Amino acid sequence: MAISPTKLKTNRKSKKRVDYKKHYALVNKKTNRIASSNTFEISAAATAILNRDTTGIMAALPLNKARILLEKNKLVEKKSRHVIRGSVHEITRHQAKLMLPALGAFFSKQLPPHRPPRINEFCRWMVLNLQSRSSEAFILTANRGFHDLLDANRNTRWWQDQLKKCRVSPLFRTLS
Repeated sequence: MAISPTKLKTNRKSKKRVDYKKHYALVNKKTNRIASSNTFEISAAATAILNRDTTGIMAALPLNKARILLEKNKLVEKKSRHVIRGSVHEITRHQAKLMLPALGAFFSKQLPPHRPPRINEFCRWMVLNLQSRSSEAFILTANRGFHDLLDANRNTRWWQDQLKKCRVSPLFRTLS
């Protein structure tokens, strides 16, 4: 009676298996710094070696290089750099995205008819008006409950990036 490979793995007395869903990096054993040759592929290959999963799709990874690197390095779990859901930065970006159409309408009302709207001018105008507590833009933003956006005090460049991410309406197609 043949034993399946999965049964062999569970019956072995070995180290705890490494979870493939987590993020790992090779760290030098002596200095505790990330290895200079650390890449995602090599970390995945090192994970496969430690789990003894070197067949199938894992065979496409650079297993030999990972074996060599594991002699002087160890595999360490690293924190993911993903943005935390509900963070202040994420809330501020969401509020800015919701406020851009209303602020664009205020800005276009203040422009003279002969002058085309420009992104740089619009962003400067937003920064100044969201800092001034008596401006219509500040009052509208406060009435909508977007206090995180008002407290953030974002600069002109941040607003330009938000407009770029939101795929700006044809109103602001001309750049300065």
